[in-house]
Amino acid sequence: MIQVPGSWNQKVIKEKKIGSTGFGTYFLQVKLPSQWTNRILSLRADYHAGAYDIFVNGILTQSVGKFGTTKETSKNVHAPSIGYIYPNSDILNIVIHESNFEHRVGGIGRPIYLGLPSAIDSISNQRRNSDLFSISVLFIIGLYYFFYFLIRKSDRSSLVFSILCFILFSRAFVQNEQILREIYPDGDYKFFLLLEYTAMYFAPSIALHFFSIPIQYLYKKYLILIGYIVSSIYFIYALFSDTIGISLTVLHFQYIVLLFSFITIALNIFAIYKKIKHSWISLGSMFVALFTIIIDMMIIQEKIHLPFTASYGLIFMIFTQGIILAIRHSESYKINEKLTNELTLFNEKLESKVLERTEELNLAIIRMEKSVKARNEFLANMSHEIRTPMNIISGMAQLLDESTLTPDQKEYVTIFNIANKTLLNVLNDVLDLSKLEQGYLSIDSIEFRIDDLINDLNKIFQFKTKGTSLKFEVKIEDNVPLNVKGDSNRISQILFNLLSNSFKFTLEGNISLKVTYEPNHIFVFEVTDSGIGMTEEKMSNLFVRFYQAHESNQLFQRGTGLGLAISKKLVELMNGKISVESQLGVGSKFTFNIPLELVNPTLNGSPASIQPKIQFQELKLLIIDDVQENLMIVKKFLEKQIPNIVLSSGGYDAISIYDAEVFDIVLMDIQMPNLNGFDLIKIFRKIDSNRLHFTPIVAFTANVTIEEQYEISEAGFNGFLSKPVTKNNLIDKFLEILH
Repeated sequence: MIQVPGSWNQKVIKEKKIGSTGFGTYFLQVKLPSQWTNRILSLRADYHAGAYDIFVNGILTQSVGKFGTTKETSKNVHAPSIGYIYPNSDILNIVIHESNFEHRVGGIGRPIYLGLPSAIDSISNQRRNSDLFSISVLFIIGLYYFFYFLIRKSDRSSLVFSILCFILFSRAFVQNEQILREIYPDGDYKFFLLLEYTAMYFAPSIALHFFSIPIQYLYKKYLILIGYIVSSIYFIYALFSDTIGISLTVLHFQYIVLLFSFITIALNIFAIYKKIKHSWISLGSMFVALFTIIIDMMIIQEKIHLPFTASYGLIFMIFTQGIILAIRHSESYKINEKLTNELTLFNEKLESKVLERTEELNLAIIRMEKSVKARNEFLANMSHEIRTPMNIISGMAQLLDESTLTPDQKEYVTIFNIANKTLLNVLNDVLDLSKLEQGYLSIDSIEFRIDDLINDLNKIFQFKTKGTSLKFEVKIEDNVPLNVKGDSNRISQILFNLLSNSFKFTLEGNISLKVTYEPNHIFVFEVTDSGIGMTEEKMSNLFVRFYQAHESNQLFQRGTGLGLAISKKLVELMNGKISVESQLGVGSKFTFNIPLELVNPTLNGSPASIQPKIQFQELKLLIIDDVQENLMIVKKFLEKQIPNIVLSSGGYDAISIYDAEVFDIVLMDIQMPNLNGFDLIKIFRKIDSNRLHFTPIVAFTANVTIEEQYEISEAGFNGFLSKPVTKNNLIDKFLEILH
């Protein structure tokens, strides 16, 4: 025999507790008062820890959950129930079959009520109204302080307090009378259990956070963080545990709740010491909550047999804290009102001065915005107007270089390339300056070979030594990995600036470019010359924009003063460092190091290089540009790799071509008359949508401003190429898009 009500967990058979899981049968014979015979009676079974069937005189009167003798056939439902019986004698034989395979507690844990329906209904209504009152109070207080936080977001205590109310509100929904079960009768047992225990896990840490807000103490944020971490660990465990595992957590979590309660009491005592208003009331509410928590701990351990009381203690604490918060807010409003009146008087005196200064500032802002807009428009137009002919010059020079030429003609083409590279570098420096001022400068990451980059620079600058006593040497150390990933264009731009400076200020002697490799994938580039050198004072300002280290009356070319400043910014954006060593009359050495990602050389071998050619032979390419020379140059660049190329000057002709045929890739200019690139891509994408085939479209633009790059990306282009373009640029971009 075991005590009823009470769980069967403590039942000992053969000196061993039987545990919570299993099934059992309860027998009870009741002799009724004579006046109850032949009358309808109600039988109320309170919250049991499992599933049960109740038989009265052999008739099934109530069934909650699914009674079963195995875990597979049993299904727990925690909810009170009421059944009706009609006894025809004064003896009731009550049999209760109860099973539990999903909770830490098994058996009849609360009294069963038998009586007239009016009395039983009164008990049920009383408890239900009590739960509804608790739920309503928590919800209204939580909602009030949440909206208060929305009005005054600087007061975080209101937000934390509202969250605490909503957490306790969710717990009250699934306890006692199981109000949520009425709304969601077929709800999953684990979901209800998880909702109840999640509230239990987080309520202590949120309460700790709330009581900590008005007090400053050592390691405050760490204590709050530890609280949330503990709650989160229990919550994550519960998510992935079964229902028994979830219910067992209360056995040890109750001590964590007790610990957190003592800490919050200590915080209230500390608040009293700090003379924070109303802390005495707050401390009293915490003692009430602690007292009810201790009672619940004793109930959990089956030391006493009473209804759970912690929810009432917590509601009392919430109600008390709500009053304290309201008083504090009221006092804050009074202080704010007083300060507002003082500020109003002060502002009246300053208003005229502020209006004057505001007008001046607005005029200055308008002038500045006009200036910035004019500057940006000028740079965009300059870029477009310069890059368009540069693309033609550069393209023609490349085509000439690939043809059969005499030595003199080869030299002329080299001069073309040097001039084109120099002009493009200056233009890039100017545009990069604009991007830096707007806070945006992009760094790409593509695969390239160090030796290819250095050899291209060597071809340009070796030509500058012709007819002079200068010697230009290039050296790549043997341990330098050649296959890397990074922004080759930016590295080339930096080296071009440094070498240009060395050639500018070195009339005779030696200039060298050296590449070394250090641990952690650090590549070091050194540019050394035997030029005129610099003093310490000039070196300190060397990387400042528009600074000229040497006066214009000296016999040297005068630059823009941007190259070194831009180079320093580019190195820093690539997570590197740049430095200079120089001695007046002896020479200078510029050194910069940057990290680059190493690439497996086998990935760049012959099989991969053959594959693009095989793919390109099958491609169908559409090129759209209103400048005929650009169409011719791009076609000449690609016709050996891509035999099937269609050309269009834009406008409605391009739409007709695109609608009539399906292309593998499209290269399209942006600035065109009648219909520009942005107009065309909208039409093309509608055509793509109709035929369910979306062709990659690459923007081919002479504008490289931030605004246009963003506009290109938003318009739906798959990428962009800036003019002037090389054959390698085109092939690399196509490979990037098509792979």
